[in-house]
Amino acid sequence: MKNVLLISMPFASTKWPAIGVSLLKPRLETEGIPCDIRYFNILFAQMIGLDTYEDIAIYPRYIFGERLFAKEYFGGALPPDEEYRRYLEKVYKGPVDASFDRLFAVSSQIGPFIDRCLAEVSWDSYDIIGFTSMFEQNLSSLTLARAIKERYPEKTIIMGGANCEREMGVELHRHFPEIDYVCSGEADETFPELVKRLAKGEPVDTIPGVVTRHGGESVMAHGAQVVKNLDTVPVPDYSDYFRQMDQSTLPPEACYEIHMESSRGCWWGAKSQCNFCGLNSKAISYRCKSKDRIVDELLHLIDTYAVPRGLKLISMVDNVLSMDFFKDLLPELKRLQLPVKLFYEVKANLNEEQVRMLAEANIAWIQPGIESLNTRILKLMEKGVTALQNVQLLKHSKQFGVYPTWNIIYRSPGEQPEDYRQMIDLIYKITHLAPPEGFIPLCMQRFSPYFNTPKEFGIASITPEESYRFIYPFGQESIANLAYFFDFEFDEKVAPPPGWDKELEQAVEFWRQCSERGENLESRAESAGDLVIRDTRSTARQPLMHLEGPHKAIYELCGSARDFSSIYDYTRETFSRLPVRERDVRDFLEEMVALDYMISENSRYLSLAIPAA
Repeated sequence: MKNVLLISMPFASTKWPAIGVSLLKPRLETEGIPCDIRYFNILFAQMIGLDTYEDIAIYPRYIFGERLFAKEYFGGALPPDEEYRRYLEKVYKGPVDASFDRLFAVSSQIGPFIDRCLAEVSWDSYDIIGFTSMFEQNLSSLTLARAIKERYPEKTIIMGGANCEREMGVELHRHFPEIDYVCSGEADETFPELVKRLAKGEPVDTIPGVVTRHGGESVMAHGAQVVKNLDTVPVPDYSDYFRQMDQSTLPPEACYEIHMESSRGCWWGAKSQCNFCGLNSKAISYRCKSKDRIVDELLHLIDTYAVPRGLKLISMVDNVLSMDFFKDLLPELKRLQLPVKLFYEVKANLNEEQVRMLAEANIAWIQPGIESLNTRILKLMEKGVTALQNVQLLKHSKQFGVYPTWNIIYRSPGEQPEDYRQMIDLIYKITHLAPPEGFIPLCMQRFSPYFNTPKEFGIASITPEESYRFIYPFGQESIANLAYFFDFEFDEKVAPPPGWDKELEQAVEFWRQCSERGENLESRAESAGDLVIRDTRSTARQPLMHLEGPHKAIYELCGSARDFSSIYDYTRETFSRLPVRERDVRDFLEEMVALDYMISENSRYLSLAIPAA
């Protein structure tokens, strides 16, 4: 059986091992196929310095890392650095400072790095070389693949990963002859099958998702099939990564987490895909591992890698947490009390009890799909949540110590000035909650509804993002097939209002400053039965308030959002001996809203104060 070497190139982060190749290795070994994984990203980080390396790795939107290797691959066929610098200045709306000069200087290390890669592997030991490509790994992989092919033309080189999805994979195969085959889509079964057929000399052009050459043309007969039963997927093998980290000069703390998956696809997207989201492509159907398999895999990863190395975080790479996990998995994780924290992406419609369950299960970090704080914009995006639900999640996250990392996306088609006004007004009421980490203009992603059916949304003139011309010296049609991000224009009738994004950005920056100062809005039950609200926000209208009787009960009831009818009914039933009038209840709620102690939307009310522990 042929020996396989899987390679992870720059600019994948060195902070964690690559889960894709780490799943393929044990899958190949079950077929009797020897496999090793080489992390050349670790080698390059050693050569240029860890800080410089990771600084480059965080600029994927403008493909700085790709540009460095593209210059080595294409040479003078690309626009010069001066023109690329002007492009960056246009993107960042200002001069490129000295920090970028440090990154530009990395160019001189690309050639020596490729030579080191060739020298540090016994290539005669391997028949098949597989490259994984995600984000900024295309040009580094192609540069090394060409060098390998020139020195060892008999080697079979295969490329796969997110950058090889559908037409992107076919176009890569078409333009880069050093790549013998491309695996598009989930390769858990197709890659081992490709290796086995190559070993037996059997035809490979019928394998789903595999791109081959016929008469000089790159052809993929049909798309890859998805893995239906995730329990059949092996546990990732991270031994190569940690061995190479141990042998490197990088500090032990350079790795701080490992990755795992408990599901694939997106259950919300399968019903109503978010209009801006290009994830999953054809693999959007949602599939979960069983509870027992998830627990067994977690325990294995913790015992094998996390505990021996003092790692405190396992990040789930799932697109979204399964709602079924609240029934079985989270109660089991609460019982086990694992010695690590977990990260999950979640939908923002979680209620108070569900957030409590996350905290009790040691899920300490979440990425909720908030994206906006305006219900109308959220509807335009097809998010399936309201602004009130998003704020409620931020509140409960703080209440139970679950940290949410999230973004605001602006510049969606159909936004109106009033949407921005409402969002800015809301921000000044919730400065005690976790602010967004990103403030991001809408980017056009391949495979998203905006990309697939732009006319439905009033989007026109979709072209590959300008950055791609600095890494591919091809015609516009070819670049359009290789690109994942695109520039676009709006029809006049749906164009977002000009200037309002600046005001929103200023509000977000104010919010971040409030968060850094530790401002808070807290409620605490006193021994006398009163509820005391203390407001240390810089926007506080009344720093202190005592509530008692029906007012205290109403405020506590609205710890989760309630509609007016249920609030009024609850108050009448709880205080049946008192003359509870509808007008009095409404007046109290409106007073709380006026004081920014509560917010309301469509006759639903949410108390903003965080209950003291």
